[in-house]
Amino acid sequence: MDSRTKRFIITVAILAVVGGLGAIWVNLYPDFLWFEVVNYFSVYTKILTTKIWIGAIVGVCYLAILLTNIALIYRFTPAHLSPAFMGGADFMGGGAENPGDTRKMIYGALTLLAVLFSIMMGYAASDRWEIYLRYANAESLTFPAATPIVVEESLNSAEIPVSQLELQAKNIRVGDQISLQVNGTNQDARVEAILNDAIRLNTPVQIEPGQKAFLTSPARDPIFDKDVAYYVFRMPAERYVCGTLFGIFMLVTIFAIVIYFFHGLITGDTSQFRFRPPFNVKAHLFTLVGLTLLFRAWNYRFAMFDLLYTTNDVVRGGGGYAAMKARLPILYFLIGLTILCAIIFIISIFLKRNTLAFGGFAVFLIAGFLGQVYPVAIQRWQVEPRKQVLEADYINYNIKATLQAYGLAENTVTEEEYPLTEQLSYDDIRSPENASVFNSIRLWDWRPLRRTFRQLQELRTQYDFNDVDIDRYVVDGEIRQVMLSGRELNINELPIEIRNDWYKQTYTYTHGYGAVVSPVNEIDNGKPNMYIQGLPPIDYDEQWQHRFTETPGPRIYYGERTDRYVIVHPERSQGLEFDYPQEGQQYAEYAYQGKGGVQLNSFWRKMVYMLKFDNEINFVLPGEISPTSRILYERNIKNRIQKIAPFLRYDGDPYIIIHNGRLVWMIDAYTITHRYPYSVSMREFVSERRRQIADTQQNAEPWGNYIRNSVKVVVDAYDGTVDFYVMEREQDPIAECYRRIFPNLFKSFEEMPEELKAHIRYPTSMFLIQARVYQDYHMKDPVTFYAGEDKWEIGRELYDNTDAQTRQASAPPQPRSPFAPQQVPQSSGANGQPVEPYYVVIRLPGQEQSEFMLMLPFTPLNKPNLTAWLAARCDLPQYGQLLVYRFPKGKQIAGPMQVENFISQEPEISQQISLWNTQGSRVLRGNLLILPMNNSLLYVEPIYIQSEDEKTAIPELRRVVIGYGNEVVWGETLEEALVKMFGQGTGFQTTAATETTDDIDVGTDISTDQTSLPGLIEQANRYFNAGQDALRAGNWTEYGRYQRLLEETLRQLAE
Repeated sequence: MDSRTKRFIITVAILAVVGGLGAIWVNLYPDFLWFEVVNYFSVYTKILTTKIWIGAIVGVCYLAILLTNIALIYRFTPAHLSPAFMGGADFMGGGAENPGDTRKMIYGALTLLAVLFSIMMGYAASDRWEIYLRYANAESLTFPAATPIVVEESLNSAEIPVSQLELQAKNIRVGDQISLQVNGTNQDARVEAILNDAIRLNTPVQIEPGQKAFLTSPARDPIFDKDVAYYVFRMPAERYVCGTLFGIFMLVTIFAIVIYFFHGLITGDTSQFRFRPPFNVKAHLFTLVGLTLLFRAWNYRFAMFDLLYTTNDVVRGGGGYAAMKARLPILYFLIGLTILCAIIFIISIFLKRNTLAFGGFAVFLIAGFLGQVYPVAIQRWQVEPRKQVLEADYINYNIKATLQAYGLAENTVTEEEYPLTEQLSYDDIRSPENASVFNSIRLWDWRPLRRTFRQLQELRTQYDFNDVDIDRYVVDGEIRQVMLSGRELNINELPIEIRNDWYKQTYTYTHGYGAVVSPVNEIDNGKPNMYIQGLPPIDYDEQWQHRFTETPGPRIYYGERTDRYVIVHPERSQGLEFDYPQEGQQYAEYAYQGKGGVQLNSFWRKMVYMLKFDNEINFVLPGEISPTSRILYERNIKNRIQKIAPFLRYDGDPYIIIHNGRLVWMIDAYTITHRYPYSVSMREFVSERRRQIADTQQNAEPWGNYIRNSVKVVVDAYDGTVDFYVMEREQDPIAECYRRIFPNLFKSFEEMPEELKAHIRYPTSMFLIQARVYQDYHMKDPVTFYAGEDKWEIGRELYDNTDAQTRQASAPPQPRSPFAPQQVPQSSGANGQPVEPYYVVIRLPGQEQSEFMLMLPFTPLNKPNLTAWLAARCDLPQYGQLLVYRFPKGKQIAGPMQVENFISQEPEISQQISLWNTQGSRVLRGNLLILPMNNSLLYVEPIYIQSEDEKTAIPELRRVVIGYGNEVVWGETLEEALVKMFGQGTGFQTTAATETTDDIDVGTDISTDQTSLPGLIEQANRYFNAGQDALRAGNWTEYGRYQRLLEETLRQLAE
């Protein structure tokens, strides 16, 4: 190699190193600055240093193994090839002057490749930082398993009845420390003995019939008797080490065989394929093969554990009979055989003949093949004819593990029969006890409401209402459901010349402003009444006390749509930012005064951000940037929290809260794992229902088989402050492990301000997952589960997707939670869809106070009638408790689709809808709500109408449909519909009407003083004539109304 070539190589190497260091600086330095500003620098350094250490250790291990074997190969190989290849040419020589130079260069290149390969493997291994940290911080962590205790008579004994099915599945041991809970009272105990259908404790326990009692023990798998914590925290790290070592030794073995073969050191200097290596070559190869086989034997151990996650058509999570009775013994045999083969290879190094080694390896290969065939044969010929009997134990394991893994065990879910009476009256609905319930009946769906907000309240092109959230606030002393939406900045809606203007995008259009708040049930001439509306001066309803402060006010610098960076100038006396519009073409100016953002107080900071943001030269040119200027980026709240804590999974529906006169966001975060033994995978469960949910998080599998909503994240919309609060209502070892890893990241739920605690809500995504699981896994008996005779499904409804995505084409794609329900495709007509989870304020049976809850109805599989409903409590201290109310099987209760059919078949309703649809308008049917009330069910569905022009359409609420039993009526307001259905009550004064502008005419209602025979005849004639006049005028609504009144009058005449 001449000097010019050497200089060129050195120059290229220096440039590569400098370029690499520069790229590292551009990627790392902004993160250092950003994490320091958000006060989570320790989180960033913990992850970064762990990545560096893991990458370095793995890279060095790879390099040591590769270089050691390259050196041995170099030492054991001659400077020529075998005569069978290229005539044994001595191409390794470098001529008389430099003998062996070429050979050294080739091995030098191999060394360089080994270094590069080791660096690549180390870099890839750095992504495994999480499994190492979880492994290192999992000491003493256990997953809890709840076991129900049911007594038929008073019990005061140390012997506690536990069913054999529970004992088998939970694998409770003698000596286990357990926690016993009876009606909310905890008691610690130790298991002294396991009996038939019972356990004996070291202390007596008193339980009365009807009391809810359960014990909590460490969760173990029922096959290998290992703690679930081992599979979640320890096995992934051990498996990675095993797989890495197996892979590198297999690669080195293959590489060595190839090199030795071409040098003629395996077959000798002949063309015949006979294994005749020199001793040192044989020792090298047989050692590599022996080590590879040992790591393969270790890998078989993990293959045994994988049987806990296999599935078949009956056992949907975990291995069944064939897996455990055929595949598992084969794996045990293969472990022993593989270790034996490894020993034989090591011993054969010192034997002249190699028959024993190759014979053992052949047996190993044959056994591996037969190990694949044997379980299939057992499944076909032994299991299939007796599947219910042979699979019963494994179905039981699957049921118990799944319920525990998805938070559906007995300590969380309460099942009881709904005391249905069907004696609901108008006075019941309007009673003082149900005032908050009635005032929170949701008449506005979020999609038409968002369209209305966009048309009436955006006020400028740069604003957008990205979403409408449902929450509850205290209004006039009672809990009321309201719908909120933040007025965010959306620069994609600005004219193209502004979108291409870096100055305006960076300095002027920096934030959104304010929010709109509307009660769920109030109407103003078909449009929503608004508690908060407009821009300064903001218009507040006199009932609404939760008002914004002047500073910082309701400014939104961090939101769901704020994706671009901006630069702010807190020290400027004259602001550059567009704050809100004023009269004419004027606007109020503003200078950001928050603590968010990285200061651009040095040339190097400007330079690094120039390189980070597409080489934007304006960062370093003279202009508005001063030493006090700050750059705000990572302003999308989902991306922001994902950057801080990438190990959590986040809900796709953040919701906005008015807190202390400013706006904050709350996001639900989940801990998940795919390694909970015998729990059904969400991928299998949803695919069985033929639905798909897209994964939106990088490097994250969309499906797990364990989930907890253990963390609530709060993000300040003004300064971007992020707080992570751990919900401690239920033990979650994964969340506890992360708390150990990142002690400065999480706060206790007790540290959350009380005002924010009042706004936590059970997340719809988590609830929907649990509902999908529970629709099958409410069948806890293996025989019933196998038969599948009591399967449920989420009820279906007709729904018009009112939200045409007219503006979404130009907007950046928004990430969605992998757990979120799939979107309904757009259609001009009503679409059949599963009922979406909906928030309600209801009063549970036997309760005096109403509460905020999340609900879903269930129907039998492929049947329309209602069979149960699932509810999640959202208010403290009962937050997170799930309630299942079943309906008597012998009683026919109308399901949501049956009520939809009643609505479609009602002549008055169908005729009027047809008339509206032919007049250049489009009728929209909203969500059907099923509201439990006074041991009865009330069905409510809003009907909207809008123009066919999607771009300018403003949906208006025209009718409210009420269903009760098998009857449906509608009215212009909820009050009118209730009067039509139940009549005008007299027990309570009618107040707080849902129509805020038009009076409700009930003067001609069926409650009348005409009780004499002549009076009833006169009244019937009057109703008949009025109905005919309405018919001739084409007013189908009034015609139907008078027909109903006429029918009631004729009924009175008949009596």
